[in-house]
Order: sequence, then C-alpha cells, then structure tokens
Amino acid sequence: MRYGLTVCRLCGRPRIADRSQASSSCPYCGRTDRTVDMGFFFESDDQAAVREALAQATGADGCRPDPAEELARKRRIEEADPMSTLVHQYERTGDIEERMMILSEGLTRIKGEFTLEDAEEVAGPRAEKMLSAMLARGFVYETRPGFYRA
Repeated sequence: MRYGLTVCRLCGRPRIADRSQASSSCPYCGRTDRTVDMGFFFESDDQAAVREALAQATGADGCRPDPAEELARKRRIEEADPMSTLVHQYERTGDIEERMMILSEGLTRIKGEFTLEDAEEVAGPRAEKMLSAMLARGFVYETRPGFYRA
C-alpha cells in the first residue's frame, strides 16, 4: 500500500489518502475524489511516516507556539469588535435554526436588549423575517415594544 498526504479541494484541510484505492473521501467534509486526480505533497509506504507528516503540516507535532505570538493572538481575540465577530459567526452558519440562536444570543450578550436596527447590522435586509421567526420559535421575547432579548 502507498499512502499520501494531500489537501481537500473543498474544505482545504490536509489529510491522508490511500493511493491504492480508486477514490478517497475527506473525513472532514465528505468530498470524494479519484486518487489519480489528487495532488500529493508527501508519499510513503509507511502510514506512520505519513501521519507524522500530517501532524507537522497541521502543527499538531507537539511543538509549542512562540509565547510572544501566543500572547499577540490572545490580545487580538480579546480586542476584537464583538459585532464584527457576531457578523462573522452568523454569515458562516448555514443552518437557519443555528443562525437564529447565534443572532439572538449574540445581540443579547452585546446589547442586553436589542432592536430591529441592531438585528439589521448582522442579518441585513432579512433581519425583520429573522426576528419574526425568532419570536415565533421562542428564541427571543419582547421586553417592551420594539426591544427584544434572548
């Protein structure tokens, strides 16, 4: 058997594929590709060697990050604008129920009580429909006319 290290064409994550098989499916997103069409950047008959290469490629080889880089990363996260973070989470979610949960909980966390205008900052022109659906499904309740909370 021959194993290879490749990158999924759909999700972009590095993964191992068995070159002796006709096709291989990504364990992360499920995309299936023919192995003859895949590009490999490391190959070996030794599966352990390919796993080690994968660990190095993903940074999971036990190396500790530079403390200064780690501190800078933590500061960027702490100083991130909460609304832009909420917009990013909302836009990256495809499931409508999960979007409602992210929107209602995120706005409540940031604003306490929120309005339709606050929801429009995140959901854009669909905010009114989202707010109606969140009310109907119990994700939010109206604390006073025009103000909502999760």
